[in-house]
Formats: sequence, C-alpha cells, structure tokens
Amino acid sequence: MSKNQMKDRIVEELRKAKKTGQVTTKMVREITEEAVSDVVGESREGAVQLRSAVKNAVDAAMTGLNEIGENTKKTVEAVVEGAIAGARNHGDKTVNATWKEVRHLEIRLTEEKARLAKDLTEGLEGAKDAGETLSGEVKKWIESAVVDAKLKSTQLLGLTKQTVKEAVKEAIESGQDVKETVSRIAGDATEKALEEGRFTAGRVKIIAEKVLSGAVEAAEETGKETKKVVQGAFEGTQKGIVSAIESVGDRTKEFSRNDLARTKEDLEVIEELFLETTRKIAIRSGEVAKDILTDLADQAQKTTSALRQKARNAAERSADKVSDKLKEAGKEAAKATSKAAHAVADEAKELGKRSVDIAKGAVSGMWKGAKDALKKEKKEQ
Repeated sequence: MSKNQMKDRIVEELRKAKKTGQVTTKMVREITEEAVSDVVGESREGAVQLRSAVKNAVDAAMTGLNEIGENTKKTVEAVVEGAIAGARNHGDKTVNATWKEVRHLEIRLTEEKARLAKDLTEGLEGAKDAGETLSGEVKKWIESAVVDAKLKSTQLLGLTKQTVKEAVKEAIESGQDVKETVSRIAGDATEKALEEGRFTAGRVKIIAEKVLSGAVEAAEETGKETKKVVQGAFEGTQKGIVSAIESVGDRTKEFSRNDLARTKEDLEVIEELFLETTRKIAIRSGEVAKDILTDLADQAQKTTSALRQKARNAAERSADKVSDKLKEAGKEAAKATSKAAHAVADEAKELGKRSVDIAKGAVSGMWKGAKDALKKEKKEQ
C-alpha cells in the first residue's frame, strides 16, 4: 500500500464515520490501526519502512480529522494509539507464534528426555541380562560396570535424591569417617548430575536441593550422626559445584557471545542460589539439621568460600571472552550499542517524566474530587 493509498483510505473511512455519526475514539483508533497493520503485513523492508508507515498513517489521520472537524485531544491520542498498535500487530503475532514454538520444544524436550531415560534403562537392563548368562568374575565385572554407568546418569533417571539418601544411610550405618564419606558422596553426585546437561544456575539449584535434602532426610530417618551428615553434605555439594564450574571453562571455547553472557550471569549468582537452597531445606528440616544448615549458610555468607572464588573467576573469564567476541564483531557494533544505550536513557527520562505527570494528574483529580464532595456536603448541610 503506497503513501497516497493509505492517506486516501484513512481519510475516506473518517469521512464515512462522520456521515454516520460514529467518530468515536474507538473508531478512530481502529481505522488507523488497521491501515498500519495492513502496510506492515505487506512490508518486507523492516524498521525503516515501519517508521515511515506510522508517520504516514498519523499524517493521513490528522488530515482526515481536520477535514471533518474532529481534531481533538482524544481523537489525536486515538490516532497515535492506533498507529502504534498497528505497528505491533505483526510483531505480536510473530512473538506469540514463537512462544508457541518454544512451548512445543519444551514439551518435546521433556518427552525426548523421558525417551532417553527409557532407552538408557533398557540398555542397562540388556547389559545386565548379558551378565546373567555368564559366571564368575566376568559376571561381577559386568554388574559393577552397569551400576557405575547408572551412577553417571542418576539425574536423567530421576534417581539423584534417592541414590544420595541410600548412600548416606549406608555411610551412617558403617560408622566410619561419616562426615568425609558423606562429603564425597554429595560431591560426586552433584558433579555427575551437573555433567549430564548444560551448566545453568537453575540446574545447579535443582540438583543441590536434591543432594542436600537426600542427605538430610537420611540422617533424620536414621536418627544418627545428623551434624556430621549435614556438614559433609554441605561441603560436598559445594565441592561438586566447584568441580562443575571448572569444567565449564573447558567448554566455553565453543560458546556464542549470548551463551557466554548467560553463563557469566549464571556464575555470578551460583553461591547465592546455593545458600538460598540451603536455607530452604533448613526451614523444612528438624531442629538439629535446621540449626546446622542455617549456621553453615550464615558462615559461608560472611567468608570468601572456594565456591564464591571459583564462580567469580569463571565469571570473569566468561566476561573476558564476551569482550573478545564483541571486539571481533567490530567497532561499528560497539558504537551502535552505545547509541542504543543513550536512546534508551533518553526514552526512560521521557517516560519517567510522563509517568510523574500522569501520577500528579491523578492525585490532582483525587483532590479536586474530594473538594467537590466537601462543597456538596456543605451545601446539603
């Protein structure tokens, strides 16, 4: 649709609305919105064309409103609102369609993980069946290898918490080096679970909660060695996260700039999320475990832990890599980013000023309403 075609269309529709006595703000908004929306739907030239389309629509609407004598503050506002809404329509549809795709992919990912877990289980059972036909040491080797393979995939199989819980119970019953053994159990479980997928703050939080809660529940159910178990589980989970963080550095070489930025953000909140998880488990634990976990979290908050230091170092390395990626993108991209930042700042100031004006107007309206009510009340008296 050309500029003249848009103008003719908007002006003509406003004339028709005037003849039928339907020049409402709603009608003006709809006329402008539909015109811009149609132009955007036809356009393939991006933001420049969109800007031009909105300008042309507003110009045309103002011409039409002046012609029919309906140029008021309300109708002008309706024109602007309609033009902006029309500009958004195509984008809104695209965003909604993309969200549907994302949701579909999330469902598909869940299904694929379930299928993978099923395939893994069947594979492990197949290997176990093979061992049943053998005897002696070979059978034991196969059985041991199957168990080790399963241990590497407890998160995928949904067995992390229960595996830790059972392992900690065994450690408690053995009565030997309980704290150290639990620490190793928690550390190995955390590291293996994190290695099963992409390193993210969300996964760290989920896995840390499973490992810690599994250990605490084991201690509370057996009624023994609660202090040693809780301390060991806390230390071990930290160590497992630290080990996972160290391995992240080896994989960041292949990360895109956005991936690096997300990884940096995740690393910066790792310890905070871990301590938040610790306190969450403390709240739902018995008094002994609750006090120990709370104290451990408080102490870790005050000191510079290995987890905090490792996460900070890894985040700094990711930041350096992000910087390198930005340099590779060229100085022009950096300039564009700077201009965008200034534009955002200017817009924020403008919007802030408008928000204040609106708020003041609302307050003023409230006072006026109160004064009018008071005058009315005095008259009635």
